[in-house]
Amino acid sequence: MKEAVIQATENFFATILCEVPQTTVELGNYFYGSAIALIENKREHTWYLFFEKKVLDAIALNLLFEENLCEEDLDDLLKEIANQIIGSAKVLLEKKYPSNNYCLSVPEFMGNISTPFPIPLQESQHYQIKNSTFVIAK
Repeated sequence: MKEAVIQATENFFATILCEVPQTTVELGNYFYGSAIALIENKREHTWYLFFEKKVLDAIALNLLFEENLCEEDLDDLLKEIANQIIGSAKVLLEKKYPSNNYCLSVPEFMGNISTPFPIPLQESQHYQIKNSTFVIAK
């Protein structure tokens, strides 16, 4: 599942920002977050997506032709990003494991979150793109 999420993340950014994110050790301090569950054979895997505002501004500019979104629009954007990335991972998994059953939950907006993250994370991938960072974790 982790490999499918990584592939979906790279595909999303290659398509939207025409750039593949690079892994990084360094992270920013303030993020906006969303959470979405990918259910595999009735077992729920919650994925968390945390983005610095600068990354969200770049995505918004390319998707919506706007930047500096208000909180309500950030809510919608983050939920859409979660749907796009984890939904794409779901499609990749369905192709690879056709006998498994996969479902997505409705994504949740988590608002502004600072590091250290207040949620215990089992594993995380840290990325840098457009001189900003983001995290995909579960």
